[in-house]
Order: sequence, then C-alpha cells, then structure tokens
Amino acid sequence: MSVWTQTNTDGIVILTINNPPVNALSMAAVAELLEQLALVTHNAPKAVIITGSGEKAFVAGANIKEIHALSDVNAGAAFGEVMLRLGAMIRHAPFPVIAAINGVAYGGGCELALMCDMRVASTTARMALPEVTLGLMPGWGGSVRVTRRAGVSSALLMALTGDPFDADTCLRLGLIDSIAEPADLINTATKLAARIGSMSARVVATIKRTIHNGADQNLEEALADECATFARIVVSPDAKEGTDAFLNKRAPQWKKQ
Repeated sequence: MSVWTQTNTDGIVILTINNPPVNALSMAAVAELLEQLALVTHNAPKAVIITGSGEKAFVAGANIKEIHALSDVNAGAAFGEVMLRLGAMIRHAPFPVIAAINGVAYGGGCELALMCDMRVASTTARMALPEVTLGLMPGWGGSVRVTRRAGVSSALLMALTGDPFDADTCLRLGLIDSIAEPADLINTATKLAARIGSMSARVVATIKRTIHNGADQNLEEALADECATFARIVVSPDAKEGTDAFLNKRAPQWKKQ
C-alpha cells in the first residue's frame, strides 16, 4: 500500500502517502491516491487531509527512474495527464482538501500540495521546483500554480534555480496558509478541517466551487456568478436554518447531505 487511509469520528479522512524512503510519487502511488480519493469522495467526508509518512518528506518528487524511461512525447503527455486528473478531482471534490506538509515538498510534492485547497506546513517543511536541475521543467502544474499564488518573479526564482523555499518564505509568498510545529501539524490540520466540517456541507461545496470558478473568470463574470449563486443559497433550507439559529441564539442543526 502506497496510501494509508484513516477516518476519524468527525468524518475527516487522512490520506497518508507511504512510499519510503522519501514518499516519491511513482505512477503506482499516484494511481492509488486517485483510487483512494475517489473512494472517500463516494463516502462524503467533511474534509480530506493529505500528508506524507514519517518526518522527512511530504513528497520529495516524482519517480526519476520512471521519468528517465519515458520514450516519446505521447508517453510524456500521459505521465503529465494523470496528475491533471488528480488536480481536477481535488478541485471538484465537494469538500476541502488540505495538505499537511510534514517535510520536503519538492517537484511533484510541491505540485501536489498546491493542488490542494489549503496548506498547513511544518516548521521543517521546504518547497521547491528542482526540475531545472535535471534538465526538466514542472509538468504537474507547478509553474502555473506558483505564478498564480506568488507572482511571476517568485515563480521564475523557484523554477529557474531549483532552490528550496523554507516554511516562513512560503507563508510570506502565499504558497502555504499556516505553519505548525512538527508534532502539532496533523492536529492543526485536523482542527482546520473540523472547523470547516462543522458548517453545512452543501454550502461549503458551493462556496468552494464558486471561489475556484471565480479565480478563472474575469471580474464581471465572477461577480455575476457569485450573485446568482447567492440568490439560490439564500432561499435554501440551510440558509433558513442558519439564520433562524442565529436569531434564536442556538447552534444550527445542519441536515446530512
């Protein structure tokens, strides 16, 4: 097994990538991650946390032997497309997917972390796009996502040098959202997941979809879509329950989806 799956009593699933020694993303590991994410999605979790086993690496990159063996452009395209599928699955999941970055996240590991909706990193975490040092370039979304989060200059610095950024730098650039001590990383990510999981699952899914879609639209389109979505939500049972709970000073009781 390259991916361990653990579900707690709050409906939060932790997917742990276990591919010693550095949790490299072989094609077998990626396929298993896709399979496990599809399975847990079917069970409607409140949130999913993706992390790596051990204290050294979240994911130290793709499997270099597999990359070296790619024989033609079609093989290269297939190698990239499998991670595009994973990124799409994470984006369209109706729940938040949180990366708990427990160590180095290089190459494919950095790209996997950036696919997630949110990122909590250990103080020992490092993120890098070292492909250039191998005569390669990011192929799983790294150059695009770093640019959109941290800007062109930071993306160029990261992708053209291959040098790692420490956790504080990643936080400053917006590549991660918070930092925790190594021993408290999973607890911090779980608290975040539980906080979101205490909300209406239907509304969480709607907000996630609206934000992702809006990020790809021009301002006018994004505002119009948000307004139209709000109009549907405001008359929904969840809105009636939430506002009634507020007015009557009680905790809302969300119906299961």
